[in-house]
Amino acid sequence: MLSMSATFYPREDYPGDLFIITADNVYFVLHKRILLGQSNNNFRGYLIDPNTQSLSVPEPSTLFNLILHVIYDFDPTIYKPNLSLISELLDVLPLYGIDIVPPFSEGQHFFKITLDHALSSALKTYTLVCKHSLEVLAVKCSQYLVSVPLHHLTNEHCISMGPVYLRRLVFLHLGRIERLKILLRPPPAGHPPSLLCDALDQRSRLEKPWRDATNEMCWDITADMPLSRLQSMLGPLVEKSTCGECQMAIKERIRKLFVDWTVTKSTIQD
Repeated sequence: MLSMSATFYPREDYPGDLFIITADNVYFVLHKRILLGQSNNNFRGYLIDPNTQSLSVPEPSTLFNLILHVIYDFDPTIYKPNLSLISELLDVLPLYGIDIVPPFSEGQHFFKITLDHALSSALKTYTLVCKHSLEVLAVKCSQYLVSVPLHHLTNEHCISMGPVYLRRLVFLHLGRIERLKILLRPPPAGHPPSLLCDALDQRSRLEKPWRDATNEMCWDITADMPLSRLQSMLGPLVEKSTCGECQMAIKERIRKLFVDWTVTKSTIQD
């Protein structure tokens, strides 16, 4: 039993000249000029003969429908393609002579749909786009991976994403951890000595407490260290100080730390 595509159906205002049936018997009405214009191999060789008017393809309608959305530059959001289907699409597009980079470039429908999957499946999405060398998508997806521990990577992930993108991901994590250690190192700036708090007092009220707190923190630093965690570790130093000016110095030091950590590189962008 045949069924008709909900998007590619007979239209009086733009009549088709090619009829394609998928593996699950769904019927598509298309335009040879458009298919040939987007393909570099005569649409998988199916349209070598200019007189071809009908043919069948081995793909199911869900996948073939996405192929056509790429070719016609239609928005496929309504179909809510999952990551597995997008993976199949990336594998099959080259078979039809279609470059995968343009439809998965920033600003395109499939770029947004793929990136949306990174919110809930960051590692799977990153692995998929890296496998196909979709650089811009890989960079965008990597921002969601700073919270994914490296030990969550399986052999399959590493092999699929390839050594270059694996290295960049590992260096993103290690680089952020090392950067935070460097940011934590300087103690709060002192203030002009006074009768109530001279230079010696400041060493005991500012430098030593800061050094002790940050040294302890360095054992637990992660690539996605939240500001709330930094605040919980360093904020109590303010209350422990009995000097008002020292308290202000600690607050300013924490504020600067937050700013510097917030702007620290968070993607694999070179």
